[in-house]
Amino acid sequence: MIELSGIRKTLGGRRVLDGVDLRVAAGECVVLTGDSGAGKSTLLRIVAGLEAAEDGHVKLRGVDVATMAPHERRLGVQFQESALWPHLTLEENVAFSGKAAKGRALQCLERAGLRELAGRRPGDVSGGEARRAALARALAAQCDILLLDEPLTQLQPAARLEMAAWIREEQRAAGAACLWVAHDAEEAALLTPRIYVLAGGRLTERESVER
Repeated sequence: MIELSGIRKTLGGRRVLDGVDLRVAAGECVVLTGDSGAGKSTLLRIVAGLEAAEDGHVKLRGVDVATMAPHERRLGVQFQESALWPHLTLEENVAFSGKAAKGRALQCLERAGLRELAGRRPGDVSGGEARRAALARALAAQCDILLLDEPLTQLQPAARLEMAAWIREEQRAAGAACLWVAHDAEEAALLTPRIYVLAGGRLTERESVER
């Protein structure tokens, strides 16, 4: 579902991605960890089509997407910046473009703990609430490819466990390939035994952990 080969990217004169290769199959969740600034979010943005790689190829569902616009890639995406439409309510954001029916949007907002805020606009909620709304939007569309950038950040431990369980439930139900950037190894261990560390522009697979 997701196939990266030879991805290279330089930012600020520093090579943050130096020939990254990675495959994520349908129904599989792969977690990326690494230090701040290692290039994890940049890699997700390249897969989403929001940034261009200097070299290498991105294939989604077996198709090279080099000339494909972000909205044509059919992805469920949640980044650190929530990117919610400021003039729409949280409910309208989650159901944006008709990807999710009203009932589905409200269901996802409820799971995210935001049902009572459904009628508010992004400027009227906290940053953490906006991030959870962006996660609800990513999951509501039930896409077969998910890109999630630290969706559990700023949550209390109990809420982190609950949100992680919800994401994995939705991902498995859709049979989606999920590429998930985690804040740290502890968070990664909640999610999947397949964990990669990004350092020096290269990916290294961590030894599998028991779940």
